[in-house]
Amino acid sequence: MITVEVRGLPAHLLAAIEPDASGCWLWQRARSDDGYGWASLNDRTYQAHRLIYRLVVGEIPDGLVLDHLCRVRHCVNPEHLEPVTPGENIRRSEITPAGQTHCLKCGGPFSQLRGQRRCLTCLAAYEGGRRELKRDMERERRRRIKERGA
Repeated sequence: MITVEVRGLPAHLLAAIEPDASGCWLWQRARSDDGYGWASLNDRTYQAHRLIYRLVVGEIPDGLVLDHLCRVRHCVNPEHLEPVTPGENIRRSEITPAGQTHCLKCGGPFSQLRGQRRCLTCLAAYEGGRRELKRDMERERRRRIKERGA
């Protein structure tokens, strides 16, 4: 078993970390529903990755958040964490629309269209369906007019 040794890190925090083969330090204690670890120190509770980062590296700069470069939310390895703006963190995320590069419906790539990211495949299908619906509605309208006139 691999262990983590960081000078000055309290023993109860070290005991809660299990390194894996990819270099992640996986938090083994309490986790939130969305996968982030929770740790206590001096009768206060913190997100584990933020606490470990502060103890090993130093304070997180004001206005910045920690981005998990490894994309593992319960990883607390400071080398896998980078302080970034909240907007950059969202853009990098693969689970938020801002971080997605491909459409979830068809898998096609997003393209810029009039300042918005759009899946051109789904857009074409949507617009084709709208044209067909309009055509059908127009036929029905003409049929009714014809029935009234006859």
